Amino acid sequence: MTTADSVREHALALARTSVDRDEAVRELEALCEGRRVAVVQARQQMLSSPDGSEEPATGRAVELLDELLGRLPA
Repeated sequence: MTTADSVREHALALARTSVDRDEAVRELEALCEGRRVAVVQARQQMLSSPDGSEEPATGRAVELLDELLGRLPA
């Protein structure tokens, strides 16, 4: 499993819970170890997946990844 896969799966799992947004982003940041490309790939995979677009958690997961991208160095 790639880092992007791990980030995607964990973001979706966090989005399905009521975990605090900041805590969720910190968890994802620790998981990706600063690898911005992995986060971008995870986000892209979520948005391009036909199954993912129907799941309610996908929108929240993408928001978590967007916030994480805002915290990571460009």
